[in-house]
Amino acid sequence: MEVLSEFARYERLVVDVAKALYMRRHPQRQRAPRQFSQFSLRLTDVRQGSVVPVLEAPRGVDSPLFESADAGVFDEARVLIQEALRSVETGGAIPSTFPPNALREFSRFGRSLQEGEYISFDEGTPNAASYSQEIRRTIQELARLERFEVETLVVGQVTGVYADDATFKIRLARNGKVISGRFSSDDIVPDLRQYLDVSAMAPTVALSAVAIQSINNEIIEIQDVLNIEPVLPADWSERLVDLQKLESGWLEGAGESINRRVLRKVESLLLELLDAGAPRPYIYPTENGGVQLEWSSEGGEVTAEVTRDEEIEIYGFSKASDEELEGSFSSHQLEEAAQCLLGGIRQYAG
Repeated sequence: MEVLSEFARYERLVVDVAKALYMRRHPQRQRAPRQFSQFSLRLTDVRQGSVVPVLEAPRGVDSPLFESADAGVFDEARVLIQEALRSVETGGAIPSTFPPNALREFSRFGRSLQEGEYISFDEGTPNAASYSQEIRRTIQELARLERFEVETLVVGQVTGVYADDATFKIRLARNGKVISGRFSSDDIVPDLRQYLDVSAMAPTVALSAVAIQSINNEIIEIQDVLNIEPVLPADWSERLVDLQKLESGWLEGAGESINRRVLRKVESLLLELLDAGAPRPYIYPTENGGVQLEWSSEGGEVTAEVTRDEEIEIYGFSKASDEELEGSFSSHQLEEAAQCLLGGIRQYAG
C-alpha cells in the first residue's frame, strides 16, 4: 500500500514538467493557467502481472483540461519524464529539455522504493522506462541535488522532545551523530517521550520517517515521523539498563562497573542477532567490566563475552560430542561475530 503515495508524487511531477513546457510556449504569460491545478490522475484498473496499475487523465466534455493545442502538454510531460529515465538508466545525462525547476519534485518521486524495487512505465513500447532507487540516486548526482527526501527507518536514541514547536532530537545508532527532527502529528509525542533519555542508555528505537538524506546516504534531518517502536524487546533493554547501574564492587567488593561503550556494543550485537531470529540469551555482567551472553540447552552451550576493551570472545561446545566453537572478533566485526554465534546456537544450543 505504501507505493500508492508514489502515484500522487508522480502526478505532481507531471504537473510541474507540464507547467514548464507550457510556459516555454507562452513566454508572454506571467503564470500558468488554473487548469494545471485541476489536473488529476485516476487509478482505473489493476491488470494481471507484477501489479500493473492503469493511470488515466480525465478526458471528454467534462474534462477540466485545455480545449486547445495545449491539451496534450501533460502527455508530453509524461514522455519527457520517461525520456529522462531512459537516458539516466543507460548512463546518459538528464535531457537539456527537462525543466530544472521540476528536478526537486523528481527527487521526491520514488522515495518509498526499497532496494530491488522499481516502477516500470509503458513496458513493451518505444516510451518504456523504469525507475529505481539506483536511478534516483544517479539523478540526484546529475542534478547536483545534495539533499533529497526518502522514506526510511532511522535507528537511534531519542534525546530531546519539544512539543511546543513539534521537534525532537535523536542520536543516530549508525554514527552517534545527533540530528534534529520534526513531527506533524501530536499523537507521536507520548511515544517519543516514552523512549526519551538524555543519557547514552536511552533505549534504541526505530523511527519510520520521512528524512532528508545526503547523496552519500547520510541522514541529515527528519521531516516527519510516521511510526516509532523499540528495536530490542523491553526485557532485553531493561536488563542492559540494570547492568549500567552496577557500581564498582558489586560482586562482594570485587567486580568492575560496566562502561556505556561496552553496553552499546552489546546492544548492537543483540540487534544483529534479533534480526536473524536468535532466541533471547541470558545476560550477565563479568567481574572485569564486560558482559556475557549465554545460550544453553540439553545439547550444548554457546557464550559470547563483550570485554571491557569491546572485543567479542565466542565459545561453544556440544554435550553430545567433543565438538567446540571458538572465535575472537574486534569491535568492528559485529556482523561476522553474529554469524558465528548463530551457527553455534543452531548447532549446540538450538
